[in-house]
Amino acid sequence: MTGNLPAEIRIRPLAVTDAPAVAALAERLNRHFGIDAPAFGAAAIEPLLGGPRPFLYGFLAERAGAQTREAVGYALAQDFFDTDTGRMAIWLLDLYIEPDCRGAGLGRALIARLAGQAAAEDRAMISLAVYRDNPARRLYERIGAALPEEALVYELRGEALDRLARDAESL
Repeated sequence: MTGNLPAEIRIRPLAVTDAPAVAALAERLNRHFGIDAPAFGAAAIEPLLGGPRPFLYGFLAERAGAQTREAVGYALAQDFFDTDTGRMAIWLLDLYIEPDCRGAGLGRALIARLAGQAAAEDRAMISLAVYRDNPARRLYERIGAALPEEALVYELRGEALDRLARDAESL
């Protein structure tokens, strides 16, 4: 799929062998948001990308040079069951585009590929969470993603998660 993308950009499904590239791009995504902790290493994600129905899947954008291919973006997703519709759906975990490739339609193209997969597999929707100050919100709105007023995404992590887990021991 190239569409309106620069000719040197190609998008393809993620493979197990892409684990190092995905880990490196995820690290850049973290740095983009000022998160110092490393996202994950290739060893952590590699087994999740394999098998007949991988736990994690998505698409990788590559820029082809004369002798090399460079990963310049990715969309990483996983399945979930949507209890509102009684159907499977896709959760978009990460969408990242290298700064020098932004503005060329690559983010839209990656999500479009995921939407094509959702349609082919009769998925109810693609869901995602986004930081309030993330400029990607404009992309999501342009492609028709809605932010329902009644929906919020909560996270239970760190000390709050540890505290609640300790409480469970006494219940």
